[in-house]
Amino acid sequence: MYELLMNTLIGVLVGVLGTGLGGILSLTLIKPNKKFLSFLLGSTAGIMLSIVTFDLLPEAQHIGGIFTEIVGIILGIILVIFIEDLLPKEHFKACSTKEKSMLKAGILMGIGIAIHNLPEGLAVGSGFMLTSEMGMKVAFVIALHNIPEGIAMATPLRLSGYSKPKVLILTLLCGLPTGIGAFFGAFLGSISNFFIALCLSFAAGTMLYITCGELIPSAKRIHNGKSSTLGVIFGFILGILIVSKL
Repeated sequence: MYELLMNTLIGVLVGVLGTGLGGILSLTLIKPNKKFLSFLLGSTAGIMLSIVTFDLLPEAQHIGGIFTEIVGIILGIILVIFIEDLLPKEHFKACSTKEKSMLKAGILMGIGIAIHNLPEGLAVGSGFMLTSEMGMKVAFVIALHNIPEGIAMATPLRLSGYSKPKVLILTLLCGLPTGIGAFFGAFLGSISNFFIALCLSFAAGTMLYITCGELIPSAKRIHNGKSSTLGVIFGFILGILIVSKL
């Protein structure tokens, strides 16, 4: 029981500290400059695209095969479309066009990150069931991955007009599913390969839809120049470096 609780606590810390640090970095870096904001939002979109392309999807395909991967992507996209229809329209109507777009992007990104963090938590818990060294290595990798995710969520929320404390709290909360996943990963000991692959590709589908449908267009709307495009390219390259180093 003690080992199970410790694994769960580590999973919570990994998720909360990772996304929370990303939120802090985003809140610290944001300046009242449209070009910079456009570049920052574009770069977060590029990072997420890179991680989805070179990390989540290859791992899902390796574990569960291409069919499972495609099914997971489709299910993830369907979920986001369903959630979009459930979002409170009255809340968005009270915002300006830019704020409305940013708020929706931030909320959807937060949901995608929370979904993404669940299978990551499963990996943490399963790693600790093998060896402590393996568990710590996986936890470190996931914590680093969660930093750009926190940035990707905090940036649009801040641009929508949310206060800094509220944005920080929301980014911290998005890390909690990592602890839930770690609990089940440690409790079950061995997780179905099909289930893990489906979760990873499911999260990738949500991220792809949100990034391509909300983050990139929003970055372009902030400043109709080259800054958003350069940001996406910069973030994509940075994401490649993050994945390759880990």
